[in-house]
Amino acid sequence: MPRIIQDPNFTNPIERIFQGRVRFEKTCSFLRFQNKNKTQKLLHHLKYRGVKEIGTTLGELAAIELKDTGIFNQVDLIIPLPIHEKKMKQRGYNQSEYVAKGLSNITDIHYANAYVKKIIHTESQTKKSRFKRWKNVESSFIVNQIEMIRNKHILLVDDVVTTGATAESCGNEILKVEGAKLNFLSIACAY
Repeated sequence: MPRIIQDPNFTNPIERIFQGRVRFEKTCSFLRFQNKNKTQKLLHHLKYRGVKEIGTTLGELAAIELKDTGIFNQVDLIIPLPIHEKKMKQRGYNQSEYVAKGLSNITDIHYANAYVKKIIHTESQTKKSRFKRWKNVESSFIVNQIEMIRNKHILLVDDVVTTGATAESCGNEILKVEGAKLNFLSIACAY
């Protein structure tokens, strides 16, 4: 699978995506996502074919291979990027939760999927421009258990990032909580 270069002299493409948009302490992406590559096929099976074990395995691999990047340093809690309950009913699961489980298995950092909710059901982002993606998810998230996030360093986790609009919206909502700090990790990045 094509990896994103993890070198201190190389700027991870995820850093450029979020620069000036959301205050992530550290960002990282594990694999390169391209049309019809192995990463896309794996994530398609995870997201649309119900092969949840792919998420757990990719999370475990990412935790092993990314441990020296500092992405897990000082993290108190892993939060998978939430999906709306309507999408949860359709799909039956949140693919990012399985990634979070895999990360937790290796790092021993607790993960929780109930502290942040997606409250607005949005259309698929796949065919939208950057601006339309951002507008589509604006104000879509709430922190519903503030006391569990207050003064915590959170690792927000997603399966794939293209424009970063969803992670930006969710991340900015989490950062409204007093003392919250935030890292971000995606399994794949489209850059």
